[in-house]
Amino acid sequence: MAISEYLPDFINFFYPEIYNSINWKKTPISLDKELEQITASATTEKRYVDKLFQVWLLDDQEIWILIHIEVQSQYDQEFPKRMFIYNYRAFDLCNKSVVSLAILGDDNPSWRPNYYEYGLEKSQMSLDFSIVKLLDYEWEKLSANNNVFALMVMAHLKTKSTTSNLTEREEWKWQIVRSLYERGFSKFDIINLFKFIDKMMTLPPKLQQKLESKINQYEESQKMEFLSTMEENAIERGQKIGQQIGQQIGAKETCRQNIIDLLKMRFSSVPETLVETLNNIQDLAFLKQLLLETIRVNSVVEFEELIQNNYSENN
Repeated sequence: MAISEYLPDFINFFYPEIYNSINWKKTPISLDKELEQITASATTEKRYVDKLFQVWLLDDQEIWILIHIEVQSQYDQEFPKRMFIYNYRAFDLCNKSVVSLAILGDDNPSWRPNYYEYGLEKSQMSLDFSIVKLLDYEWEKLSANNNVFALMVMAHLKTKSTTSNLTEREEWKWQIVRSLYERGFSKFDIINLFKFIDKMMTLPPKLQQKLESKINQYEESQKMEFLSTMEENAIERGQKIGQQIGQQIGAKETCRQNIIDLLKMRFSSVPETLVETLNNIQDLAFLKQLLLETIRVNSVVEFEELIQNNYSENN
């Protein structure tokens, strides 16, 4: 979610009270090496901590901010324990105060874990941590907010809601991308934010080309050359990849197997009918799109509906 590039905006959008307590005149320091030590020493199977920063409060106190994002997660019984483990590991590493923050992008409105505790009688250990649920944000308020993370949340919400309708996703993606220009962001920010939105709201080649055409036409009408002339962006968005998929049979088989393996890992089993459907799909780009969707869908049934609703567009 572009945290490193826009940390003040991130804290200001999700945790305004914490933002107001930080001395932003002192540049925050990203503690990547320390983060590696914290996650490597933890004993949990899942390691989702994203960023660790050193910042200073207005009274010059140094603290560490531990940011954890679970954008695709479902209910996870071990999540509070992970938050506790990473917090005490960070504290133990350098004896600094650690503030733990979590962003939850799941679809369950009732799952709101914000503490972990254990103990017996008067001997207790506990950690309270702050969480943000992305589904709590209202679209109208996001649309009126010029913080870059308002756009990131909008992109996330529409990515989740259009899993089974990629045509609708393309339409929403265009609206969000167009708002980058309309909100008056700099050329640097437009290019940078587009990269994050583009990777989040993935599209099959035909719909991606449709989006790119809209971007080109808009930039021509506005006499801009921010995105349409960027060869590097075009490569990243898969424009050239789509031209080379004709004879990549081995890649298709690998992609199909990866889809099946990921679905089995998430949902235990995969119906033979779904395996047969995947074997009949010859469009490598569409298979790659499905591979990305395996981490977004909430069930095998939803994944099958996604194929049914979008396969005809790619043939």
